[in-house]
Amino acid sequence: MKILSENSALRRRRFLRLNILGALVILIVSAFMIITGEYSSLQERQSADAIYNILAIGSIIYMAVIWISCVMTKPFWFPNKD
Repeated sequence: MKILSENSALRRRRFLRLNILGALVILIVSAFMIITGEYSSLQERQSADAIYNILAIGSIIYMAVIWISCVMTKPFWFPNKD
């Protein structure tokens, strides 16, 4: 992996953090819909909750993968200045 310029590294880190923030928003919205959803039938509730559960779990996994990639590649983006 090549060492990036400081401007490029900051831009890439900001992009990854915005991805984490976006996934967090999806997690919060899906958890809110799971808790407060009003449905007319049990089948409707089960199908909607299944979708919201997949969104919540997917966003947690996505946040973890992006965070790990951000942490693991940081030494390449911001090398120690000797």
